[in-house]
Amino acid sequence: MTHEHLVFGVTIDQIDQLDGLLRTITANGDMVTVGCGEPLHPQTVSSLGEGIFNAALAVREVLDQVQEQRL
Repeated sequence: MTHEHLVFGVTIDQIDQLDGLLRTITANGDMVTVGCGEPLHPQTVSSLGEGIFNAALAVREVLDQVQEQRL
């Protein structure tokens, strides 16, 4: 068994941020996938897509911060 050394740390606040952002992505993705029985209005789909995109960018920002946080 090899022992890997920890390289960076993550704060509780960052974990909470990531959790909230992933919930946003999942909820918006569910809405796009499942919908509500009737076809979604194109503007609704666009808004949901923008929400997913923005949340994914925010996840990337948090992960970039985590990567730079050395122990």
